[in-house]
Amino acid sequence: MNKMPLPNKAGEPEFKLKLEPNDKISLKFKAGEETTVDLKITNPLKDRQSFKVKCTDNEIFRVRPPLGFVKPNESTTVKITLKAKSLPDPQRHFFAIYHVACETKATTARACWTSETKPEGVIRLQAAIEETEKKEDGEKKEDKKEDEKKEDEKKDEKKDEKKEEEKKEEKKEDEKK
Repeated sequence: MNKMPLPNKAGEPEFKLKLEPNDKISLKFKAGEETTVDLKITNPLKDRQSFKVKCTDNEIFRVRPPLGFVKPNESTTVKITLKAKSLPDPQRHFFAIYHVACETKATTARACWTSETKPEGVIRLQAAIEETEKKEDGEKKEDKKEDEKKEDEKKDEKKDEKKEEEKKEEKKEDEKK
């Protein structure tokens, strides 16, 4: 699994904003449940920036907000949610984050992103999807714990029986004397 951003395509400009995390987006997968992580975008530049976050599959990932502004020396947080019915291919998915300087007169981030807009920075972060423990595995662990408990109880019973036999033998020896 890559622990750094995926390489840019030829001719794509280097990403100039700061991201946390800056190497990958780590998501835990559990069937039927949503997982959400935060992506913090910080603008160290002197101009207001508009960002756009795209994902490889809108059916399993939700990015909120997918577009927005970051003022100079400020940060914003984007929420990335994974909701999939089955474990997605952990090597296939990534998030592409783009940014462009956007004039202060633009009232919406969408207005900054036209078909002619060329991003001033691009980065792709791998979606590191990790499956959490399955219920079946949890049930197996519970069964194993119960089995171990029963074995311990049997050992204790045998010890108690042995002690009783020793007591009986001591009584018999005492009676002989």
